[in-house]
Amino acid sequence: MKISVYSWCQKFCFDKVSFNEFYLYKLPLLYIGGDSMKIVYIADNRNRGNYGCRATSTALSQLVSEKHEIVGRISGRYTNYETGRLFFAKYLPSWVYGKLGNIPNWEYIKKVIYMWTRFRAKDKYLLGRYDYVSQDLDKSISNLIKCLPANPELNEFDLRQYDFDAIVVNGEGSFIFSTPPRRESLVIAMLIHWAQKMGKKVFFMNAMFSDCPFSERNTKTINIVDEILAKSDLVVVRENYSYEYVSNYLPHVHPVIIPDALFSWYDLVNDEHQVLNGKYYMPQKNESDEFYYSYDFIQPYICISGTSARINYSDINELIQSFCMLTLKVKNEFNLKVYLVQACEGDDFLYDVGKITNTPVIPLETPIIAAAKILANARLLISGRYHPSIMASLGGTPCIFMKSNSHKTLSLQQLLEYDKIYEYESTPDENECNEIIVHARSMYDSGEALRNKIKNRCKALSIEARKMIDLIN
Repeated sequence: MKISVYSWCQKFCFDKVSFNEFYLYKLPLLYIGGDSMKIVYIADNRNRGNYGCRATSTALSQLVSEKHEIVGRISGRYTNYETGRLFFAKYLPSWVYGKLGNIPNWEYIKKVIYMWTRFRAKDKYLLGRYDYVSQDLDKSISNLIKCLPANPELNEFDLRQYDFDAIVVNGEGSFIFSTPPRRESLVIAMLIHWAQKMGKKVFFMNAMFSDCPFSERNTKTINIVDEILAKSDLVVVRENYSYEYVSNYLPHVHPVIIPDALFSWYDLVNDEHQVLNGKYYMPQKNESDEFYYSYDFIQPYICISGTSARINYSDINELIQSFCMLTLKVKNEFNLKVYLVQACEGDDFLYDVGKITNTPVIPLETPIIAAAKILANARLLISGRYHPSIMASLGGTPCIFMKSNSHKTLSLQQLLEYDKIYEYESTPDENECNEIIVHARSMYDSGEALRNKIKNRCKALSIEARKMIDLIN
């Protein structure tokens, strides 16, 4: 007899239970069996210029692959793609897209159209002007199918081509309910709805749910997501803040809490391999003589990365000045090497900070496991990014958190059981930089006792993260 996770949640999950209680006492009732399934993995974001996307996408894929066969992957290449690069016009019939797709050099013609429409629309074309996806999910599916011949880069979205039993969605940031709605939220919702219409199982894993700190809450998108996830087989949130958000605003969804899949890398990050310097790891794009002598990871060092809130700041000079001030204060306080870490494309301003402060930058293109080990062996990390902070924590590195694009840096501190849960501004002024230094000194002076506490907590979370495997059935 098979009982779906969704049915069990309807019956038993109206009150939050601990994961251990769920796993030890109630999970065995959910599913007797556990045959391997054919999976389409959605939001495999390893193509993106972001440490977190690369690492957690890989970690979740590895967990899924232990028991199931991944027969298709939908990357993050086009889920948040600039709309103007796609050719879609609301009233064009299907045959027109077919004709356009057969035109020689159509790919280049489309780029010209993109530049022209972008110029005419003054960058305000996104969401609803030239886009196939909207809050009408059925219409979005039909629009996508219609425009595929003229947009072959979207073929991976066509679920009709896969022989599959279920989708697993990497929900690591898809549902930040901003106004206007994030395009990625709509694309992911469309794919979930489409899979459900096809009678396939839906496992929404690794998920975060949050408001956007820079806009109004989008209740229409929330209602759409509430409806489709209520019909899903399983919804797994990665921390308590997301659980509470779902409880408050998505009343028909009953999630289970399991920490981010990236915690399952605990053994990998702490294996015997050591990253001692930069010359074997720095990518070709960034090759220079400095890589042969400026990157020494044997002696103690501190890392500083950017913040996911960076995109919301229009004054890049203010951001650069703020991080220059912070970097110099860290150097003056600690007699240690300092490295800036470009953990995301949005952290490219750190190269300017590096030039001004004479501080080496660990590049975005660094192999992801090497990057994780570098962060995990730092004495401190100052960051407004979620997954790089997990990478650091896996090795016991204490983190000082800055604000992000959601509740993620607060929720991670709670998950890691920090005594002081606090986040600093993503462009700290001089007074706040001084507060960061005092905080950093306190954490640094706590020494191995604090590192062991963080590392042991991550080891426990890694065991919980691996339990995701048993829930996909």
